Amino acid sequence: MASLWNEEAECLSGDALDALHLAKLKKMLVRVNEMSPHYREKFERAGVNPYEFSSFEHYRRYPTFDKYEERESQARSKAELGHPLGRHITCDIGDVNRMSASSGTSGTPSFQGHTKNDRRIQNENFARMFKRIGVEPGDRVLFAGVMSMWVAGLPSVDGLLDYGANVIPVGALVGSMKVAEMAALTRPQVVMSTPSFLRHMVKSARQEETFDLADIGVEKLIVYGEPGGSVPEIIDELSQGYGGAAVYDAMGGTSCMNPIFVSCEAHDGMHFIAPDHAYVEIRDLQSGEYLPIEGELEGEAIYTGLDRECGPLIRFCDGDKVRITTDACSCGRPGWRMKVIGRTDDMLLVKGVNVFPSAIQDIAVHQQNALTGNIRILKFAESPTIEPPLQLWAECVGAPSDADKATIKAKFEEEIQRALRFKVEATLFSEGKMEMEFGATNKAKTFKKMYE
Repeated sequence: MASLWNEEAECLSGDALDALHLAKLKKMLVRVNEMSPHYREKFERAGVNPYEFSSFEHYRRYPTFDKYEERESQARSKAELGHPLGRHITCDIGDVNRMSASSGTSGTPSFQGHTKNDRRIQNENFARMFKRIGVEPGDRVLFAGVMSMWVAGLPSVDGLLDYGANVIPVGALVGSMKVAEMAALTRPQVVMSTPSFLRHMVKSARQEETFDLADIGVEKLIVYGEPGGSVPEIIDELSQGYGGAAVYDAMGGTSCMNPIFVSCEAHDGMHFIAPDHAYVEIRDLQSGEYLPIEGELEGEAIYTGLDRECGPLIRFCDGDKVRITTDACSCGRPGWRMKVIGRTDDMLLVKGVNVFPSAIQDIAVHQQNALTGNIRILKFAESPTIEPPLQLWAECVGAPSDADKATIKAKFEEEIQRALRFKVEATLFSEGKMEMEFGATNKAKTFKKMYE
């Protein structure tokens, strides 16, 4: 089996893990009830008593949390208490020594505070991830994510420093070409960023024709923040663009002191690496029932960080629709595996069919040597309901002729009709000509807003 950072914790399972989860959940529920007026009022309304908690069935009676409740709690604490961390904070405000924020792409950013112990646990999870994928202390790691307050920004740099990496903190806000130039100068063994930004770096370097990122010696790419890191075609493209580098996809769960998932060489889902620090539930989207994590299953992921001191989110609905498998992985590492199918808040309803944008992107990336996989879905109203044909943009590989574009367009539209059962009207652009937009965290935007 591959080397692990904390074998005892990462291999926990069965009765021992159940006992640990129940003990930690009990301790957390009592603590938040006693320290947070938000939770105390919430539990009273739900008719649950933390002092009587004794089973996972009891836990499912506790109300869930979501981003809207989080923002409301934080708005109230800003007005009433003079800080933006929320009425659900469960530590002394003076014990908070780092604040991070969400991207705020769907509204006001939400904030996360970290105590010294929160940061310690987060750094432990980073160490588990780095050890699993073969990053060693002293390795040169170029961090090309957005630094500033993003939850995956400075916390990642903090994790790298604590692990002992030789960190090259360039940050993505200087632009893809500047980051590519710094990579060529510093020759990192590892690069961390979003998959869309890493793809853009390769294209920028090729357009400048001054150097090739395939020649600078990158051995590993750690990607996060978008589903591309688990798409075989994008994995291949990234690997080739960086000279055969191994690609690893990392992910967290809100409030869980991320990362808590990372992929392996088998690329058959991301391993759960923090069973002692996070409790994950899976809820069936149709029936609302909670599914045991065994065999293969699909549903919405609900996360609870078990050890968070500042602002724990009890049963947070993160909006991830996931597919889970628990059979042994060929890599030999422990931990059940997860693939993200889509975001429940991005889901569209087209001709009665629930559609995740990632499903359309999957079809695009499978049009090998024809489409790059970059798409933009045009939205003409705020409602998720769209009357077909759904209008979208797609980027071609290279600059095909008008006749070739017509052929690619017809094949792409036919494949969507066959696989997803609704019509689209695709507008194709030559490579580099389609308008791309990136959010505050350098994630590529899927939707093009066509209304005010």
